[in-house]
Amino acid sequence: MSPSEPGTAYVLKMYPRFSETFIVAEILARERAGDRIEIFSLLPTNDARFHPELARVQAPVTYIDRPIKTVALWESLQLAEEAGLTAALGLNFAELAAATADEAVQAINLATALQGRNIRHMHVHFASGATTVARLASFITGIPFSFTAHAVDIFHESVRDDDLRLKLEQAHHAVTISQYNMRYLRRRFPGSTSRLHLVRNGLELERFPYREPRPLGPTLRIAGIGRLVEKKGFQHLLPAAAELLDQGIKMDLRIAGTGIMAEELEASIDQLRLGGYVRLLGPQTQDQVHELLQSADIFVAPCVIGADGNADGMPTVLLEAMATGVPCVSTSVTGIPEVVRNGSTGILVRPGNPHALARGIRSLVSPVTDRLAISRNARAVIEEDYDVHRQAELLRSLSRSERRVA
Repeated sequence: MSPSEPGTAYVLKMYPRFSETFIVAEILARERAGDRIEIFSLLPTNDARFHPELARVQAPVTYIDRPIKTVALWESLQLAEEAGLTAALGLNFAELAAATADEAVQAINLATALQGRNIRHMHVHFASGATTVARLASFITGIPFSFTAHAVDIFHESVRDDDLRLKLEQAHHAVTISQYNMRYLRRRFPGSTSRLHLVRNGLELERFPYREPRPLGPTLRIAGIGRLVEKKGFQHLLPAAAELLDQGIKMDLRIAGTGIMAEELEASIDQLRLGGYVRLLGPQTQDQVHELLQSADIFVAPCVIGADGNADGMPTVLLEAMATGVPCVSTSVTGIPEVVRNGSTGILVRPGNPHALARGIRSLVSPVTDRLAISRNARAVIEEDYDVHRQAELLRSLSRSERRVA
């Protein structure tokens, strides 16, 4: 698309990021709809593996420097002066001085990088540092910004009320990914959420063809996918697996992902004598995830709320499993009950309870459970509420509404 067409800047903490497939899907959907997108990344990627969908993204990527030495800071100010931003920096110095040094200088560098790009709007994922940088760059340039609030950026104990309130008030608009989040933010900031909207994470449904669940065999094939961290809840899935084995249910449980709990989970596998039944697969590409889902009888997302308040907003892979027809078990955490409706689109259990997980899995293999109806209902909900093209159109319409400059 021609640079003469006004564009949208996606300001991201890090791009590309292996775990953030929902951002790539959103960018692809907006490009397909005709938007000109440019990506501005505040950090270079540290991921060694990439999903093939990245090759389809047309948006150029600009990496925004962070100052390491005083000379780098001085060069940033000189470039800002050359871009004609000196007066704007002076007018907004109090805002810049209130931020951290890295955020302030990256905001200056981002504002400088935006000059001459014909960018009409900035959008950010996660209401944390990247949104701070975009907010400050908006003050300098007059380009409005918006952001998507997910989970860690609103639930974690480190989130400051005054900071999040300021972002909600000064953004052109804000969006969040579930009704649960909407209610939470409206209760927490009743005077600052008039421009908060629901835009769910979406899937490219054409990449996730539906198939009806196959008849169960003698070995129950269970899949779990996600980072090996507390909020994903795999530490509760392992004792649930041990309980099922004790009850005579033979299984092949495969967990894909990597994270700080890998050694702890391996130790639990040994302690519970699950070595012949449970495998930790490590990080998997999107194609490998598809293969794992295709081979699974059941998908389990045993999410919990972490000790630090962190929680999953809506696991993308749960949506993918439901889209492809794999019957799912998950927990009543944040927005998950909006998609996993107990007995209709999946099985929902209490979080942090291995016995409840085991019972939920047993119910999906019970002869009295209509696995086909659950699978079809799940696909219908995904098609209705989680089609990325519909969600991207909502974002496009919000950013094109009357723009209020910070």
